[in-house]
Amino acid sequence: MSMGHRASLLHVATLATLAAGMSLSCGDSFPTSHPNERLLVSITAGEKGSLDAPLPLSFTTPSTVTVRIEAHTPNGTLDTNFNGFVRITSKPGSVVSVAGVGADGRSVQLANGVAENIDVALLAAYGDTRIWAEDIGYAPVEPTRDPPPACSDGKDNDNDGAVDFPFDPGCAFANDDTEAGGTFTAGTSEPLQFVRPRIADVRGTASGGATTPFKSEQVSLDTGWRPDQKDFAFDTVVTRISSNGFYATDLGDTRGAASIFSFTFSSPQRLRVCDRIRSFTGTATEFFGMTQLASPTWTVELWNPNLRPCLVPEPYTLKVNELGDTRALFQHEAGLVRLLTDGTVSIHIGAHFGSKMPAEPDLAPTDDATNCDLDRNGKVDFTAGTRESVCAANCTADPECTEYSNYAAQSNFQIVVSDTATNATAKLQANGSSSARFDPVLSRGQPIKSFTGTLEYFSGGSQFTVEARCDDDIIVSLDDAPLPSDRACVRPRTEVDNNEASQ
Repeated sequence: MSMGHRASLLHVATLATLAAGMSLSCGDSFPTSHPNERLLVSITAGEKGSLDAPLPLSFTTPSTVTVRIEAHTPNGTLDTNFNGFVRITSKPGSVVSVAGVGADGRSVQLANGVAENIDVALLAAYGDTRIWAEDIGYAPVEPTRDPPPACSDGKDNDNDGAVDFPFDPGCAFANDDTEAGGTFTAGTSEPLQFVRPRIADVRGTASGGATTPFKSEQVSLDTGWRPDQKDFAFDTVVTRISSNGFYATDLGDTRGAASIFSFTFSSPQRLRVCDRIRSFTGTATEFFGMTQLASPTWTVELWNPNLRPCLVPEPYTLKVNELGDTRALFQHEAGLVRLLTDGTVSIHIGAHFGSKMPAEPDLAPTDDATNCDLDRNGKVDFTAGTRESVCAANCTADPECTEYSNYAAQSNFQIVVSDTATNATAKLQANGSSSARFDPVLSRGQPIKSFTGTLEYFSGGSQFTVEARCDDDIIVSLDDAPLPSDRACVRPRTEVDNNEASQ
């Protein structure tokens, strides 16, 4: 059942037709009207893939196909007068090289309306991918040619009042040898079938999960749902609902970086923890270093406890030696993690944590004095050499210290993790603002049983933070155990929810 408004994905061929039939004319440097002129792109060699056997998604090894490109007149015959260049792109994916007679960079020149045996190499292509050819009015030549290219010669060659790239709208690049705009006639190939990316692919697991290879691109993820079989090949489950989005984890991927946050501006209506995602599309972005899907659309299978288990995975228990390992932490970004007192490992709220200001002249933190906002202007001045920066540096170097003004503004505090087996101690930032019952200042220096939540990253200071989802994620008493994931922060649908227990 749909949960959100699915994007209406226009067929690429439709876009090509619109591009070919709606070009405008507005002066010599703009496209001239050529109704129904078109380019034909045919795949003549290479693996095309299929729905049953799609080509692999790759960011390192290109997939290469051979194409033939023809320019056709409005009556459908070959335009033997067309000897211009066309630009080669792919949607989705990236063209990394174009090779063959007439090829120049990612452009190729047609001879008497034809370019054949052109090898096009693609990276990061996924799903239904098509190769585009478009007349953008680009005639590439050597930038250092004598005489210079028309778009770099300091002349208004087409008398439109604009001179050279980037000021003349007819200049695609500085090495363009014509200031005249193209017709923007376009054509696309038949589809190549690639696998769709999973969450780990969008998170950039090949590079450690720190950045997405699809930055600012709209992507459609493989969540495991197979419409033809009306079943899931693997599961992608909602693990947290927040005030501005939701979190999801791909349970079938062992590569790491299998969780992602989806930014929806406000709390998504009627979505619940334990719901299973069927379709999932959004724009991959980096928000202060944390990969997320912006403006997502989705459909889900609403969780019915009478039909299947909740499926939210148990949190990953972070080890002491992982707390300072950025690469290890990126593997769990947006996923459920836990700090836990167990065996030789113990956790406690940092003992140095209070609203008072450290004493001059050393500005060293003490039990109740860790506020480095010395001038009380609401922020800490990190400029090297200032008293506030010295105070903040002292707190950062102290494994027991939580800088109080940061807590007052953001509700962030430090949890200290120690392992007597290795004599190792480290700290990790946490946020318990989702719990009205927990006061970390009153608990400073005190051991707690566990702290669970989603792992957030913020590039300002390169900080990782464990954010508790609700009261269930914070277990203070050492005699109690963390709740299992099918109970913690799981809220049943209410009677006023007309999708309650529905599929």
